[in-house]
Amino acid sequence: MNHKRTKGTKLREKVKSKLFQSLNFFVLFASLWFISSAQAQALPDEIRGYKVHNARISVTNKTGTRTEKEKSEAFARLTEPELTDTSLTGLTFEISAEIEPVDYKGKIDFLTFRNFKVNGLDVEIEEYTNSFELKKNQTTALPVPVKIFLGTGQALKGALKEIRDSKEEWTVTGTVFVFGRFKKWGFSAKRVVPVEVNVKIKNPLRKENMLSLRMPSF
Repeated sequence: MNHKRTKGTKLREKVKSKLFQSLNFFVLFASLWFISSAQAQALPDEIRGYKVHNARISVTNKTGTRTEKEKSEAFARLTEPELTDTSLTGLTFEISAEIEPVDYKGKIDFLTFRNFKVNGLDVEIEEYTNSFELKKNQTTALPVPVKIFLGTGQALKGALKEIRDSKEEWTVTGTVFVFGRFKKWGFSAKRVVPVEVNVKIKNPLRKENMLSLRMPSF
């Protein structure tokens, strides 16, 4: 009798284990489907009248490798950032870029920036409205640098981090939307290309000596 109960108990435990595994698999599958669907629906078909086009764009620092360039349709190399202003409202940095389109040419109308962070701190970047031409297999520098603004609250957090644990490099993340008219195989198209940025840049505050930098007073 006890043997039958033991056998029945083991059978029930085995069934429960199978059900639990199946449930875990279903939850995992549903989670992955939800994430992939959310990512696929993150952008509309058009933004401000420009059709969204996904392209392989590499963004690196000044030491970007040739290998990264060869895998891309276009290649952008960031220059070293410069601290240009300190005020009551925060810190302003400027950074430029050199762009080399590999497979096409065209004209960039403007750039917008979304969810940009420097070392995890939120930064503000104004819309870039200086249009410029792209020539196939030729390097083009931005006409004027991009301005990055670090507000007072974030600047204070960054200052404390810098004093306690200064890093030689900062990590920049975010998405650039490149609006323009691109030519390839003789055709011209009005497109916006989302470019994911995740790159390390040199810490500009190392040049300034953080302890002697004139921070805004409150």
